[in-house]
Amino acid sequence: MVITNDYHYFHYREIELDKSGPFPLLAITPGPWYFVHTLFFYFSLFTGNYLLFLSFKNAEKIYRKQISFLIAAGILPWFINFLYLLGIRPFEHIDLTPYAFLSIYIVVGFGLLKFDLFELKPIARHKTLEVIDKGIMVFDPLNRLIDINIAAIKLLGKNNGTLIGMHCRQLLEVYPNLIKAIESKEKVKLELIKIKQKGFLAVETTLIKDQKDNHLGVLLLIDDISQLKANQSQIQQQSKELQELNKLKDRLFSIISHDLKGPIQSLNELMKLTNRGIVTKDEFFEILPDISKNVDNVSILMHNLLAWSSSQLKGEVVNKKEFDISELVDQTFELFINRAIDKGINFKTEKPKKVIVYADKNMIDLVLRNLVSNSLKFSGIGDQVRILVEDKNNTVSIEVVDTGLGINAENIKKLNSGESFSTLGKNNESGTGLGILLVKDYLKKNESELVISSEVKKGSSFYFELPKKAIGP
Repeated sequence: MVITNDYHYFHYREIELDKSGPFPLLAITPGPWYFVHTLFFYFSLFTGNYLLFLSFKNAEKIYRKQISFLIAAGILPWFINFLYLLGIRPFEHIDLTPYAFLSIYIVVGFGLLKFDLFELKPIARHKTLEVIDKGIMVFDPLNRLIDINIAAIKLLGKNNGTLIGMHCRQLLEVYPNLIKAIESKEKVKLELIKIKQKGFLAVETTLIKDQKDNHLGVLLLIDDISQLKANQSQIQQQSKELQELNKLKDRLFSIISHDLKGPIQSLNELMKLTNRGIVTKDEFFEILPDISKNVDNVSILMHNLLAWSSSQLKGEVVNKKEFDISELVDQTFELFINRAIDKGINFKTEKPKKVIVYADKNMIDLVLRNLVSNSLKFSGIGDQVRILVEDKNNTVSIEVVDTGLGINAENIKKLNSGESFSTLGKNNESGTGLGILLVKDYLKKNESELVISSEVKKGSSFYFELPKKAIGP
C-alpha cells in the first residue's frame, strides 16, 4: 500500500515537507488504510503478548524468567507507538517506534547471555529424548505425529525424514490395535509382534492433558521385549524339560528298585540255595536258560540306564566315524538269535555284504539292540523279525520289521512325543520304557529320525536312515 500510494492515497492522504522546525521534516496526513494497518498492528501485538502471558502463567519456574523477558521486550515498542498516535512526538513529526524496536534486541540479547533464552528447553528435550533407549512418539489431538525419538524410529523400522505430520493410521497401519487405542484416547498396554523384523514390542499409551483436563494428545512409550520373551520361552522350555526329567528320574528309581533289583536278588537266592544243596545240580541246569534270559535282560537294561544317565548329564560325546553297518547288524543278530529260537521266532537279516555309514557306532549299536529286543519282546511262536538294510544313493536305510502284536495309535502318539511308558510283551515280558526314548535321542544326535508304523495284531516297522559321508564342511 505504501509503494502504490501515489495511485490511490489510501495509506497516506498527504505528504509534505515541513520546514518550520530546526531542520526539514516529513509531515504525513494519514489515509483510511493507515488506520486499518494500525489496528492490525495492535491486534498482533496484543495477541502475541497474551499468548506469552498464558505461557508465563502455565510455565514451570525455570522458564518464567525467559518468558518475562519476551513480554518486556514486546511492551516497549507498543508503548512508544501509542504515544506517537496520541500526538506526543519530538518536533511534532518524528516516530520513535523504530528506535523502540532496537530495545527488543538489547533485552533479548541480555536474555540470551543471562538465561540461554530460546535454547534451554529445545536442547533439554533433544538430549533427553535421544539418550532414552525406549521409543517415544507424541501424537496431537488430530492423531498426527508431532514428535519422535531415534529409538522409536529404529524399533518401527521407519525413515525419519517422512514421519512428522503423518496420521497414525498411515504411520501404524500394520498395528490396528495400536491405532484403535490412539484414536479412542485409551490408556492401554499392548504387546505387538514386529512386522518388518523378528521380535516383540511392548507399547504403553499415556494421555496428555492440560490443567483443565483438555485432551492435548497421546504419548507412546515403546520397548523392545524380544529378549524378554525369548527368556520367558526358554524358562518355559526348561521348566517342561525339568518336569520330564523328574518323570524319568522317578521312572529310573522304579526300574532300579524293581526291574534291576528283582533279577539280581533272584539270582542271589538261587546261588545260596545251590550252595546249601537245596537245589541240585540237575535242577540248576534246568532253570539255567531262564537265568540266562534274566541276565540278558539285566545286561540290556544296564546298557540303557548307563546310556540314559550319560545323555541326561550332558557328558556324552558324539563320536562319528565311518563303519560297516552290515557287520554291526551281524553282531546284533548273533546277540539275539538264541532268544528268538527260544521263543519260536523266525529271526533273519537282509542286507548287502558290506555298506559303510557315517555315525557314532556305539550309539547305533544301542539303537539296533533296543529295536530288535522290542520286536522280539512283542513277537511269539510263528512270528517273524527281520533286519533290513538297503544301500541308497547318499544314505543307507535300516529297518526292523516284525509280525508281532503291533502298537495301537495312542501308544504310537506317545512314542512320537517322547513319552516314557512300558507294556508287557507277548509272553508277559516286562520292560522299562527307556529303550525307544534312547533310540530317538541317539538317532537325533546322528542327524536321523525314527519312523514308526504299526498295525495291531499284524506287526510293526521301525525305520531310520544314516548318511554315508559326513554332512557339511
